[in-house]
Amino acid sequence: MLAIDTATVPGAVALRVGEETRSRTLDRRAAFRETAPAIEALRAEAGLGWADMDAVAVPAGPGSFTGLRVGAAMAIALSHVARIPLHGIPTLAAVAEAFGPPAAERVGATLDARRGRRYAALYQRVGGGRWTLLAGPLDAGPEAVEALAAGAPVVAHDPGNPAGVAAATCALVAADPAAYALASPEDLELVYARPAVDAR
Repeated sequence: MLAIDTATVPGAVALRVGEETRSRTLDRRAAFRETAPAIEALRAEAGLGWADMDAVAVPAGPGSFTGLRVGAAMAIALSHVARIPLHGIPTLAAVAEAFGPPAAERVGATLDARRGRRYAALYQRVGGGRWTLLAGPLDAGPEAVEALAAGAPVVAHDPGNPAGVAAATCALVAADPAAYALASPEDLELVYARPAVDAR
């Protein structure tokens, strides 16, 4: 399965074949131009044609206005053209999967919401790569985020591991495809982060 993450900075694409995941990092300011070549490079490395693909997935937000739209447009187009199912993943669930401590039962996942605020949600690990949303998501200051976490570790997207969210998106779909499957690509709903600010 293929995951396209342009919701986080920097973004990445990831291709999961069995238990192996390959990835390519995208330049923040050139994600639209780099996404298609990165996908083709991953497919070529794996020796896969479009007929071999089982799913395409994309973080559906929260995330930047432009970033989310780039990933969504590409994923929707591929779903239509290649006739493969589309899955929409909450970005914060992917952050929890990618950066949460392996032994933590609960994780407060966060993303930068600008102006000193964070997008945050509290997730419960239920095993096998599955997560349940307990609280949030919310857009709040540091104190409210700590209160939401209620003692659970608070994690954020790590730019030092730019492929983390893309790889986690693949893992979440592999663990529970039905939870994130969309009946139609047009059913993908995006959660934007202050559209008027991020569109600049």
